Amino acid sequence: MKILLVFLVYVTLTYCGKAKKQIHDQQVVDSYEFEYVDHGGPALSLIDSNGHYVEAAPVVAASGHRSSLIRPGYSVGGPLASIAKGAADQANTQLNQQPVAAGQAAYVAKNTLAQAAAQSAATAAAALAGKQIIVMGLEQQSRDAQVAVDGEKQQLQQAQRAATAARNAAQQAMHQVQVITTALNAAQATAEHAAQAAAEAAAELAAQTTMVGQAKARAETIAEQLAAARLDFETTQAAAQKAANAAQTAQSNAAAAAAHAANTAAAAATASHSASLHAATADEPISLANTLPVDTFHYKSYHL
Repeated sequence: MKILLVFLVYVTLTYCGKAKKQIHDQQVVDSYEFEYVDHGGPALSLIDSNGHYVEAAPVVAASGHRSSLIRPGYSVGGPLASIAKGAADQANTQLNQQPVAAGQAAYVAKNTLAQAAAQSAATAAAALAGKQIIVMGLEQQSRDAQVAVDGEKQQLQQAQRAATAARNAAQQAMHQVQVITTALNAAQATAEHAAQAAAEAAAELAAQTTMVGQAKARAETIAEQLAAARLDFETTQAAAQKAANAAQTAQSNAAAAAAHAANTAAAAATASHSASLHAATADEPISLANTLPVDTFHYKSYHL
């Protein structure tokens, strides 16, 4: 943007200088006030009239030989003669200045063309300079663009490496996801089996708990029955012991009674034999108290 602004300022100054130079050259040309002769125009008639004036002068001189004091311009209408003479002199002067004016005009024209060519060359140089500035700017932009392209290529390579790394990371992540998914499926299956086993164990525990309760109830019932049986056993055992003791006592009593009866019988037999021996001699009565020795037998009783 700065380069373009400098170029526009340069071109503006160049054209302004060209315009000022052309105005100055035009003023120089106008200051000469050249008068070009047209062979078919009124200028030749003016010269011809001056020729008549030159040719008429001897006539006036011839007619005026009578007085040497007569000079042109003092006759009637003399100012016209002076004007005509001045015009003739001016025409001669202009005629004599034609070669010089032609050279000056050629110089001015050539100088003007040269200046125009110089201005054109300056304009071309300015355009060339501007174009060179533009080319330099474009070259700089091209270099900058190439640097940017190189930078973008490097960034592209970095992006490609990053994309490759990201793709590899994504593949690894997918592999890990697959492994984790497989492990999760296995864990879910294990969890399902564990849940099923836990449910079965819970059911078995409930059944076992019920069975334990039933066993405890049965054990308690059996314990109660055992306690009752033990009580009955102890009672029965005590009764049996008492019965055995009573039987033993009864047997002892029976044995004692048998022995007493035997002793009594023996004693009775002895007493009978003795009585028969003494009957004859004493004729004394025999009483039962004397026959059975009660004091020798003791009866044993057993109380339940």
